[in-house]
Amino acid sequence: MEQTTAATDYVISPLGDALGAEVTGLDLTQPLSGETIDELKKAIGRYGVLCFRKQALSEAQQIEFSKQWGPLEDFPEEDKTVAAATVYHVANVSADGQSLPETDFRVIFQKVNARWHTDSSYRYVPAFVSLLYGIEVMPKGAPGGRTGFSNMIKAYAALPEALKDEIEPLHMVHTYEFGRRLFPELPPVSKHEKESVPPVSQPLVRVHPDRGNERSLYFTANAGNEISGLPLEEGQALHRKLVEHISQSEFTYFHEWEKGDLVVWDNRTMLHKAEAYDMSKYRRVFRRTTVAGDGPVLGPYSRAVIGNKRAAK
Repeated sequence: MEQTTAATDYVISPLGDALGAEVTGLDLTQPLSGETIDELKKAIGRYGVLCFRKQALSEAQQIEFSKQWGPLEDFPEEDKTVAAATVYHVANVSADGQSLPETDFRVIFQKVNARWHTDSSYRYVPAFVSLLYGIEVMPKGAPGGRTGFSNMIKAYAALPEALKDEIEPLHMVHTYEFGRRLFPELPPVSKHEKESVPPVSQPLVRVHPDRGNERSLYFTANAGNEISGLPLEEGQALHRKLVEHISQSEFTYFHEWEKGDLVVWDNRTMLHKAEAYDMSKYRRVFRRTTVAGDGPVLGPYSRAVIGNKRAAK
């Protein structure tokens, strides 16, 4: 029987005012106790982003730690996984270590992810948390290459009341294929990808029953810009306004990577994006796993939410 580590002496320290915390004192190569995982899940709910410093994780060890958070998603991209469908190679370097030209579609995909997004929003049941491990990172002082995060709970709370009223009933269309519209030089979506992730409509306002029905914004800039029920130009203008709003410094934290960082973020309440950098000059290699969500996105008019309100009365 596999033993677990109690890990009672680790420390969680806030990283910024808007979001994020650093976790020290844990060795993630060893299985953690259920109690420790429960505490980390509470911390991800509080801080949105957790950074575990100085880890030395093999692919198998990252997969095992990720599974402690829940069942893993399979990535739809058949040709960008490494040893398993649950692992995604995020890099401007091939899986066998060769630097890739900026015209390579695997590099262009990184540019798609340079827009604010939440992982797997194009799925009917989107992701819970993502885990990104830094294998090769930017040299200290080099421009760019950070990962930005934006707190959607704080961003929603700061909206003018009139705008909250406007967006309350609205949905956004999320489609995996949208990256091809942004970068037509990418190969067309395969039959496997089309069947795995058809377009889906998600509410712009997400309600979180596990947080007392607290609300957050829920949208992306890399999986669509069309708002259901609005004329195209009007919807795109609203989308631009929301992107500008959530990009403000009071909601964001930009993580400067160190080799061996494992960063875990809550896709339910955070957006993230890769910061641009000189891909022809610097190598950047990461490994990502993603934990599946446990249900569809709920909006203000979802029956489960309305039922909770009635029950509360």
